[in-house]
Amino acid sequence: MLPNAKDPSYLGALVYFHHAAESLSFSRAAQVLNVTPSAVSHRITALENALGIRLFERRVREVRLTQDGAELARATEVIWNELKEITGKLTAQEVLRVSVGPYLSSQWLLPRIGAFEAQHPGLRVDLIHTIGPPDAGLADVSIIWAELDSPASDAELLFDTKAVPVAAPGVQLPDAFWNGHLPPIHYRDRSTWRHWLAAAGAPAEFADRGEVLEEPHIVLEAAAYGRGIAIGFLPFIRKFFEQGRLVPASPQTVRSSRGYSMISNAGDRPMVGKFSKWVCEEAGREVVSAGNPRLTFD
Repeated sequence: MLPNAKDPSYLGALVYFHHAAESLSFSRAAQVLNVTPSAVSHRITALENALGIRLFERRVREVRLTQDGAELARATEVIWNELKEITGKLTAQEVLRVSVGPYLSSQWLLPRIGAFEAQHPGLRVDLIHTIGPPDAGLADVSIIWAELDSPASDAELLFDTKAVPVAAPGVQLPDAFWNGHLPPIHYRDRSTWRHWLAAAGAPAEFADRGEVLEEPHIVLEAAAYGRGIAIGFLPFIRKFFEQGRLVPASPQTVRSSRGYSMISNAGDRPMVGKFSKWVCEEAGREVVSAGNPRLTFD
């Protein structure tokens, strides 16, 4: 009966076989594997019994590969070299861990991150999507959504965002859209809508209507499908404008009480500093599109 390739003992026996075949010595294989020579002999005997073939000719002071053993040794050598090459690449690869909220990640950072990795071969950027305060011990760089009037002492402001109501194109809205039939769509709570309505001098009661959703991109998708009016944040909502999936429901933008800031835990890693500088440069290039005449920027 052939062994089950998913059986860990079978895979382990192949490792024992590979080292024994490479050195033609159970003793030297045992030294590499940090086991006894008898353990190597027992594992190889078990493998031979499972396969129903002899892999080694055992002599008094040496072992030799049989024809079947030599064929298997050639196969394990190829696999072993491939594994060494792959693991070598992985261990040589520097990993940068970035904590970021799912909204900023999907709308801004994720489309750009490949360009930074291309500039730095051997680097992999792992995005850790978090909602709420980041775990400082988990990430090298944290991009946080925080109050602008009480920033962390080590935080660097990236984006001062502006809130604007958005809706699907083609939806008929009165100039005072809060008097229409289309309800607001909220993200997690109703505070964002209340902030915009208060700043715009619109009735606060409008925020009491509508559904509350838990994912920011679902809020925008719901608005794009005509389920209601959402609050989008410039500059990140610009992609939806360019794609023609959303349009401003009001010409007025309101400065958000929150923005995105970055905290770096560089330590002695130069790559953290390079990434932080790159993020700041990319944020600096992000200019709110003023091409839509319906938008005014406070």
